[in-house]
Amino acid sequence: MTMKRILTYCLFLILLPSAALRGAEPLRERVYLSTDREVYVAGEAVWLSAWCVDATSGRLSTFSKIAYVELHSPGAMVRTAKIALQDGRGAGRLFLPASLPTGNYRLIAYTALGASEEGFDPGTGARTLSVFNTFSNERIAEGVTVVSTPPQAAAFREGGPLQIETGPATANGTTSLRLANNGDEPIQFSLGVRHDDGIPAPQGQHITDFIDGLSRLPAASSFDGRSILEYEGEIIRARVSGTDAAGLRALRFKHAFISTPGNGSNLYTESLDDEGAVTFFTSNIYGDQNMFLEIEDVDNVCHLELLSPFRNLPAGDIPALQLSEAYAPALELRSLGMQLEHHFEADTLYAALPLHEHPVFDPRESRSYILDDYTRFPVMEELFTEFITELRVRRVNGKRELQVLTTNQSGDGSFRRGNALILLDGVPVLDTEKILGYDPLLVKRIDIYPYSYLLGSRSFTGVVNFVTYQGTLPSMQFEDNVRIVDYQGCSLPLAYTCEGVDAEYPDYRQTLYWHPLLTLAPGESRIIECKTPAYSGRFEAVAEGLTQSGRSLSAHSVFTSVR
Repeated sequence: MTMKRILTYCLFLILLPSAALRGAEPLRERVYLSTDREVYVAGEAVWLSAWCVDATSGRLSTFSKIAYVELHSPGAMVRTAKIALQDGRGAGRLFLPASLPTGNYRLIAYTALGASEEGFDPGTGARTLSVFNTFSNERIAEGVTVVSTPPQAAAFREGGPLQIETGPATANGTTSLRLANNGDEPIQFSLGVRHDDGIPAPQGQHITDFIDGLSRLPAASSFDGRSILEYEGEIIRARVSGTDAAGLRALRFKHAFISTPGNGSNLYTESLDDEGAVTFFTSNIYGDQNMFLEIEDVDNVCHLELLSPFRNLPAGDIPALQLSEAYAPALELRSLGMQLEHHFEADTLYAALPLHEHPVFDPRESRSYILDDYTRFPVMEELFTEFITELRVRRVNGKRELQVLTTNQSGDGSFRRGNALILLDGVPVLDTEKILGYDPLLVKRIDIYPYSYLLGSRSFTGVVNFVTYQGTLPSMQFEDNVRIVDYQGCSLPLAYTCEGVDAEYPDYRQTLYWHPLLTLAPGESRIIECKTPAYSGRFEAVAEGLTQSGRSLSAHSVFTSVR
């Protein structure tokens, strides 16, 4: 843990109980999720907009940097996601497995701080979603009721300063949405435009109910002191397996590493305790990745195992889905749209939103060698003797080591023994002989960072990253104690704008537009062009959000399209 992290965490631990002693409410976080719809077909994506709120003030909380999302059936947790938070806001998506049986599901979200509160109720902010499996007759046991008459859809509850006006669909298949903030303070909101196919949404709360419910929360009693609070990013926990108690004691103070292939920005190291546990303090890792787990200087065959951060919280009573034969035509259209979208999916349908990253190594500090610009040599060590003057190989205590010419604050350079960090595609290579024996013809570029770096509780004098053409560590053979595991990172924040949809795309989308992170200043208005699909129907635009002072807002508008 860096000194900054230690000081910030200790300060929060001091302030949390002292606030209670003064009679003031401690920070109590609750998370609400806006979704693009409430009714889905198995195999679709649920688009998410996260709101992390201070339950006392109703304002957005700036403390936690990650929210955990769980989707529950009445009997089990069936899907998870992580959403990175910045100043209380975040975005992502959760894919529904094509194997989900028909029924209602509960969507809950929380932060580590919120869930550490004794008596925490995950139902605060929970949403109910209906999922129909159009490829299977399987239903949630006792979770579906067949009805002859479809239930009435609940009236939309509008309120707040946001106004939405929708124009008629044009002949070229677009419609205009005018958004206006008629209030006197900034607002943040999500906006979804979707087909109204007559399948009613399940009864459940929306953001106004969520904000109103915060005032009815019971007083906080205490917090679980074992929870480490995620004010910089996800805290990843791991433990050693494959050895006995004596082996664990021998590993005490050894350093463990986790990393994902790349430029080294997802690289973390911390020391093991005498029980073989280790905690990594990250700045959030985005996307699903291959994660490398490694322990330095291990004599016996043991390895790290990641611990799940999800708490599998109780989802409460989930109402049964009311199923009617009248839904058949709409579900058939939805199934067709889902299949076509998966088949013709293109990156142009999505707009990437900014990532809040804090790279360990600043590329402006590096010296890069593009190896194709030089004579290619078949032996790695020849690169350092011929043209890479910042690196050298020396034999120390009978072993060869790669040393980096590091620069101090005065600008003086020197080679230091035994403390350089060697990476291959961003993954640590702790055995120098492995990188010296690696085929240099597989390497595209060598990035050298000629300064001292502090990673967790370990410092390094100089860093070298060997970047291959493939970026996947080709032909590298690791020791038996290195594990490569599938890692679920934070969902990439995306907007679903469909700006890349053209006339040749077989467009049967249900969600026409989704943006999870929109803002408007007081008095500001904005026009959004939305492409309509290749079928006629009734469509609706739905927005949910908060004002700067924490008041809820929701707006709704409908339009028709004839194709």
